[in-house]
Amino acid sequence: MANLEVALQTRDNSFNFIRMIAAIFVLVSHAYPLSRGATEIEPLVSQLGISLGGLGVFTFFCISGFFISSSYQRSKSNVDFVVARFLRLYPALLVVLVLSAFIIGPLFSNMSLKDYFSSSEVYSYVFANLKLKIIQFQLPGLFQDNPYPGINGSLWTLYYEVLLYALVMVLGGVGLLNSLLRVSIFFICYFLFYIGFRFFLETQLIHPGFEVRTWVQWSFAFVIGMLFYAYKSNIRLDYRVLCVSWLIVFSLYKSHVFIEVFVAAWCYSVFWVAFNTQWFAGQFNRLGDYSYGLYIYAFPTQEILAHLWKGISPVVMILVALPMALIPAMLSWRFVEHPCLLRKKEIAQRVSRTFAKLYQLITNYSPK
Repeated sequence: MANLEVALQTRDNSFNFIRMIAAIFVLVSHAYPLSRGATEIEPLVSQLGISLGGLGVFTFFCISGFFISSSYQRSKSNVDFVVARFLRLYPALLVVLVLSAFIIGPLFSNMSLKDYFSSSEVYSYVFANLKLKIIQFQLPGLFQDNPYPGINGSLWTLYYEVLLYALVMVLGGVGLLNSLLRVSIFFICYFLFYIGFRFFLETQLIHPGFEVRTWVQWSFAFVIGMLFYAYKSNIRLDYRVLCVSWLIVFSLYKSHVFIEVFVAAWCYSVFWVAFNTQWFAGQFNRLGDYSYGLYIYAFPTQEILAHLWKGISPVVMILVALPMALIPAMLSWRFVEHPCLLRKKEIAQRVSRTFAKLYQLITNYSPK
């Protein structure tokens, strides 16, 4: 079988489809608490210790680790890299925040329009959530009678995604991505840190905050994706490796390292599937990439269903919310995400020219 480096030479891969499946995983996972309350847990958690939504997020992060590393290596400058990442996340994010605050909010809030728009929370919702760090999940009087009150509850992962983008840029800036030896040193240091962190956490020798624990948890799949990119010429997409990796997973079921081994095998499976389904990928990729749109629109769609359809079951919510959320997801790709991505080189050049002019003005300025 071909290695990853050879497989990358063709654009016929199934990552768009896999990201869609990951977004559907998140939708399915959220259907349980959104229809029945915060204490409701989907069945998969008791079996694996990972929710289906968590598995979807691991999938997103693994793919991101691979392609963000590739994006950084191909970028002519940090400006190109930052602009590309900004355009992938923020335009669609801004639209969903505005729609949530100024369309969904006034339509479904139990407050009068005057009281609703008089609340500072409506306006802080948009600006605070664009910062990503501290997500504001509530809008005044919105869905307060739902089993799980709130809106846009999926956005919290974007903060950690951006932090991992920054990690790649910092590693590249200090030269750790310039050679296989240097990036290998980073991987060794990271996994030693991860093992030590897990040990001290389980033995309660350390008590890190929520943000640190969450970053370490989700960075694992992202760094595996980075590792796959770094060793792409050495990693072969072989069904025998796939089978052995899952045999190891099953043999370590319920062990202390089960989650890590499971995630590693899952990440390898993602790449194996992505590059061994070219016959399907070429057809699906013509549709576009609706995964991000589905991810950010599914939660508010499900909250609307829970509000309008009291007592809706998780299964019915899944079946109804998926086609409903696909509509804004498709519109987001067609009119927001894809047009922005097509202009990323042009915008990056404009930003670079602006920085160059500012730098020239500063260096030429001499106070009288």
